Amino acid sequence: MKTIYRYVILSFLLPITFLIGLATSASAQQVPDSLKVDLDEIVVESTYSKISIGRAPLSVSYKLRNPHEIASRPAATMDELTFTLPGLFISNRENYALGERLTIRGLGWRSQFGVRGIQVIMDDIPLTVADGQTIMSMIDPAMVNRIELLRGPSATFWGNSSGGVLHLSTKPRVDAPKVQYRGYGGSFNTIKQELRLNTTLGDARVYGYGTYFETDGFRDHSAARLYRAGLNYERQVGIRSRMLVRTAFTSMPKAQHPGSLTREDATDNPTSATPSFVNSSSGKTFDQGMVSASYIQELKKGIWDITAHAVYRDVDNPLPFGYIGLDRVAGGTRSTYEFTTLPFDLNIGAEVKFQQDDRLETDNINGERGGDIEVQQTETVTNGALFGQLTIPLSNRLTASTGLRADWLNFEADDEIGVEQEGSRTFFSLNPSAGLAYTFDSARWFFNFSTSFESPTTTELVNRPEGGNGFNQNVDPERTIGLESGIQGNVDRFDYELTLFAMQVEDLLFPFQTEQDGPTYFRNEGNTRHYGVESTVGLRIHQDLQFNGMFTLLSAKFNSGNLEDNDIPGVPPIRFGSVLTYTPGQHSLSIDSEWVGSYYTNNQNSAENDSYALLNFRWSASVNQFFENVSIRPFLSIQNILNTRYNTSVAINGFGGRFFEPGADRNFNVGIQINFL
Repeated sequence: MKTIYRYVILSFLLPITFLIGLATSASAQQVPDSLKVDLDEIVVESTYSKISIGRAPLSVSYKLRNPHEIASRPAATMDELTFTLPGLFISNRENYALGERLTIRGLGWRSQFGVRGIQVIMDDIPLTVADGQTIMSMIDPAMVNRIELLRGPSATFWGNSSGGVLHLSTKPRVDAPKVQYRGYGGSFNTIKQELRLNTTLGDARVYGYGTYFETDGFRDHSAARLYRAGLNYERQVGIRSRMLVRTAFTSMPKAQHPGSLTREDATDNPTSATPSFVNSSSGKTFDQGMVSASYIQELKKGIWDITAHAVYRDVDNPLPFGYIGLDRVAGGTRSTYEFTTLPFDLNIGAEVKFQQDDRLETDNINGERGGDIEVQQTETVTNGALFGQLTIPLSNRLTASTGLRADWLNFEADDEIGVEQEGSRTFFSLNPSAGLAYTFDSARWFFNFSTSFESPTTTELVNRPEGGNGFNQNVDPERTIGLESGIQGNVDRFDYELTLFAMQVEDLLFPFQTEQDGPTYFRNEGNTRHYGVESTVGLRIHQDLQFNGMFTLLSAKFNSGNLEDNDIPGVPPIRFGSVLTYTPGQHSLSIDSEWVGSYYTNNQNSAENDSYALLNFRWSASVNQFFENVSIRPFLSIQNILNTRYNTSVAINGFGGRFFEPGADRNFNVGIQINFL
């Protein structure tokens, strides 16, 4: 492994990206100062520091949604917002019971539901709990205004399950409408109602949202209904202190689970559902609430920030092999201190997280809970961490950064039905990082070494091939080492980024099934290696015409054992995404295009998901003349214009060849947005 990384550093990453930086800097001497200032003013919030994108020694993508996109994009799932971000692949399963599949540079590929290996934060509230599980259903993508993406291993900042970080914010611009309504309806009996608030109460700022969504779904047995709400409060409580309170709530009283299909069924009858999933009324219902409070105090020598958050989740999940119920209480406290009087930047902190799951698994009798108890236990996870980050200016243009975090995790299971068990696991992980950033006149070159680890989740530990309660004693965390180097900048009307990376994952958490429609088990088996190129471009072709594009090339392969040189399943090696927006007068028109290369569906590489290309169209128009301080924006969106038959996602290593989750045919949505200024 050392030979591989030495070759990558000396012969590939460092010289190529640095020379690109020199070339682009030399050709960009006439760039207006305003463009350079805009780049430097963007602060990387997901690193818990005040570092700007212009100085960041790591790969970070940033997206601020514009009014046309907020109005005209349905944004029912996160893939609609992220298909032009490099390195990140979110596939819409057309299945709200499972949620989207999410990978960053191939990490997270093994997830059967929810998200694994990636940290997701919404309005500074971690959606990733102590054991590493992330539930994306809390996010209403239509309410997201800002997206920040760390694409490399990031355990220095976030600890467990930080192969990458997706940081989301629903905070509107200061000049956003005080009240905004949007409603639309369309294919598959889909209906969505949204209400946003952005106002002040005295010297406090208050913003939030409430939404309702319902659909019958493209596939049989895939209907869903969701209610979401969020309310945020920010206020100065002193000359040098401020307080922030954030809340979010989601209720999903209905989400049917259609299961995955064989290739033949996915091709001939893509709307069908797996019969066993229909007969067992498979699906999910849940209620989840979150609250967070932050206090930030500016002191003489630094800034002290303390944040506490709490989460409650109540889930019922009938499946063909059983009926799973889960009551979760989770939360944590994080405190950081940033020194401001030193000749360098120093940030130190500590964090404590906890998670308690009351789990009850029984047999499933026609969609109802049976009386045969298979698992009944309380699972407790505690996580303590100490961390620090140091950034030293070596010159006016060159800065060096380093970080270190130590994590302790303890898993406990208390049996409630008297079955002999092994119910305790303890893990320790030390994760360093180091980087360089060199600022040219209109560009930034960076190099970064980083690490991460991913512990088994309680769900993965509780599934024991030998049966019984307690935790699997034979599964340990997987660990990732990553290197990356890139250049990001602008030349006149042209913005660009090019990043090269390499990663090695050891002690891979390996999913497998032993019977059809049965649970998924895990074991540590082998290593994987990931290499790739990520690039983005943004071009202002004309004052009314803007192009943004992304290209990702990824090689992710097993590196040992019987699977050596096999591709990791569920990870497309080539992806392209772009948006072309034309804004003549009061109208805005956009064409979205996405191409996803073919990829394997199982570890043996014996089955493959075909490549596909999608084309979407959106139109909106701003109408202001009817009412004072009121603007109206009707909109239309058409997805999959070419009516491509494709599989939007796959069930990795699905039993019996049932890998495929079909994507929707051509569909549309039409609606209206009303802004009260």
